Amino acid sequence: MSSVLKALRNQQSPLLKAHSQVALESAVKPAMALGRIVILLVSLIVAAGIGWLGVQYWLSNNTVAVVEPAPQASYQLGTIAAVIEPQWPESEPEQEQSTAEQITAVEPSEAITSSAQRQAENSVVSDDQTIDLNQVSPELLSAFENALNEDGEGRSVVPTLATLSRDFQRTVPSFSYDGHQYSSRAQARWVELAGVRLFEGERWQGLTVLTIAPAHVVLSRNNQAFQQPALEDWTKP
Repeated sequence: MSSVLKALRNQQSPLLKAHSQVALESAVKPAMALGRIVILLVSLIVAAGIGWLGVQYWLSNNTVAVVEPAPQASYQLGTIAAVIEPQWPESEPEQEQSTAEQITAVEPSEAITSSAQRQAENSVVSDDQTIDLNQVSPELLSAFENALNEDGEGRSVVPTLATLSRDFQRTVPSFSYDGHQYSSRAQARWVELAGVRLFEGERWQGLTVLTIAPAHVVLSRNNQAFQQPALEDWTKP
């Protein structure tokens, strides 16, 4: 038996060997092709998943804002109304300027001076007659005196006590004129009569100090105004 097998091996036909090799090769190639197909499909699936993830990531980071168009305003035509043309009155001729517009402007001091002077003239002022304060107010008389003495010359329209009637002089008490202070500020003016310092508006022995001028003082008694030169004593007759 062994010799028969040995003889068969030594005398084996080459055709049988070729047939055996072909069978082995045909069995191996389909398996390799199937593995390649599986690998290719897996690669495609992985690539598609990666691509899908990439698209989602890009969309999440690059959101496009959609701007809605603004609503258009709706317009509606109104009703038609007739326009009435106004009828203007004919222009009247220019009226003459009022008396107030025709008056030339004057300085305040000039207006005070002229007003007080008119009132003083109406009261029939003379050298031997006092100024009646019932006709010329003390405030207006003081303003007039201050306007006259702005230049410091000491002028006055008030008569001096020495030129008045004896009857009136006897009503004025005697006094010594001890001091006289004049200033551009009314609060700093004063006179000293019989040792008593008096400012404008103050009273002493029935006398009222109306105005203190640079060179005289204007006094009043019983609403009758007169002046006394500065630092001149008075002794009633």
